[in-house]
Amino acid sequence: MHQDPRWNEYDHLALTARYAPASPQSRSLQDLLDHALLGWMRDFGATDVETWTAFRARAAAALAGLTASLGRGRDAVVVTSGGLLAALCGALLSLPHESVVALNRVTVNASVTTLAAGASGTTLLTFNEHAHFAGDGRAMLTYR
Repeated sequence: MHQDPRWNEYDHLALTARYAPASPQSRSLQDLLDHALLGWMRDFGATDVETWTAFRARAAAALAGLTASLGRGRDAVVVTSGGLLAALCGALLSLPHESVVALNRVTVNASVTTLAAGASGTTLLTFNEHAHFAGDGRAMLTYR
């Protein structure tokens, strides 16, 4: 097993504090996070938090490093968080910021996302697969 900090999630507490402080109208946690993520993605001048651009670059570097280290026909398993996966999948699909936030919103804990890396680049095969939570396992399904 190898740990690589480039696969770490964004700091949701710092982001919500900076971009979506709680208001008297008290939005849901999901609304606060969505609002914070959009504000973060649009703020190119932040110096006190990791920028969205830096976060995406870090995630892309982690993926590039992993794929470069694998031999032909080899597999790897990465355990990471939904926000980082949403950022990577959004980049692979050339999605706008709002769509990356939508991917982040629906990512299930312990879901499986599958990528294929080859000579023509990296391709998204599956995102957020969670059939293993069917039946009695459904009670263990969470989004946070």
